[in-house]
Amino acid sequence: MHAISKIIINSIENNKKIIIPKYLKDKLTISEGYYIQNEINNFFSINNIFKGWKIGCTTPVMQKYLGIPNPCLGKVMAKNLFEGDTKLKFENFSNPGVECEIAVILSDEYDYKKKYDNLEDLISKVVSSIEVVDDRWPNYKEENTPLLIADNFFSSTIVHSIGVEKLDLNSLKNLKGKMKVNNKIIGNGEGKDILEDPLNALKWFLEFNFEQNNAPQSGDLISLGSLVKTYWVSKNDTITVDIEELGKIEAKFI
Repeated sequence: MHAISKIIINSIENNKKIIIPKYLKDKLTISEGYYIQNEINNFFSINNIFKGWKIGCTTPVMQKYLGIPNPCLGKVMAKNLFEGDTKLKFENFSNPGVECEIAVILSDEYDYKKKYDNLEDLISKVVSSIEVVDDRWPNYKEENTPLLIADNFFSSTIVHSIGVEKLDLNSLKNLKGKMKVNNKIIGNGEGKDILEDPLNALKWFLEFNFEQNNAPQSGDLISLGSLVKTYWVSKNDTITVDIEELGKIEAKFI
């Protein structure tokens, strides 16, 4: 196992900041970042099931915020996926942030080896989601993109609405969404902010070069990108995300 994989696993298990020696990370490539991510996810797959995915840096606001011009992928454990309004324990996170996202759920018939001409054939639902990211770094702004990818690109938890089954996917780019913190609007955006159309993020995901033992499965949830800049939460904050047609969802950090 890669030395970085061991350090990140130990940090996650002990809820401590990730500190990687300079000599290990300086020449790390994107492909090596995903290799390490796979090692980490394979380790945690021994006792956990992964049923969620997050795509980061798909909107101008997030690309500017993180200084990363291209999408990045991470996975989420099934135990950290919640449908409906949810209370989350603040102390279970290192430094939690929230984002307002459009997400899709893959159909029960989905097979990643199969090519789909019609995206509607592989989507069972479209939902609004609160992606809870977790900053596990002493200073993430000083870390390179491959290293952030290695740690599943801040992925942690997703709270999502019941969503809708019958929806014209071509309408996603026109949906407006907003995020509130303690009932005060702190950001809003439109579906087209996500790579000009959320379907472009979905297509990027479907064309990703997955390892066979680490590929998407039927019923997986994919959060496609944030319409607003990350908000770093405090204990007792209540977060509300509301996206047209997809529903309102709330997460309270207790």
